[in-house]
Amino acid sequence: MRRQSAFTLIEIIVTIIVIGVAATALLGVFANMIRGSADPMIQQQATTIAEAYLEEIMLRAYDDPQVAESGGAEAGETRPTYDDVQDYNSLGTTQVRDQNNNPIAALSDYQVSVTVNGAVLNAVAAMQIDVSVSHPATGTIVLSAFRTDY
Repeated sequence: MRRQSAFTLIEIIVTIIVIGVAATALLGVFANMIRGSADPMIQQQATTIAEAYLEEIMLRAYDDPQVAESGGAEAGETRPTYDDVQDYNSLGTTQVRDQNNNPIAALSDYQVSVTVNGAVLNAVAAMQIDVSVSHPATGTIVLSAFRTDY
């Protein structure tokens, strides 16, 4: 009679347990990777939104060209008619909007806040502009710039 070789019941059970533990660990790692896979895209979108707001603000005049500066938007001014940097200080926290102040539905999860403060750089008067964009999944991205009267 030929001797047959095979796995014993104990060897099979140990193999199943080892494979089960390894599979559980791998699935846990994959779950964490999948959960955070959209974060870089959300952060990039928040950065792009902040850059767009900052560019819009930097293109405005340093001082109000029509009336004495009030430190915020003057009476009757809305975002499409802002004419100087400090007008954006009254923007507050709001949903992402285009330059005509229309909400952008596709970006409704993002919130934007703008602050403009006086500053001095090398004895030159300037305005520090901080644009904060937040999203519930990733937190807040802040971009800052200085605008001088040039």
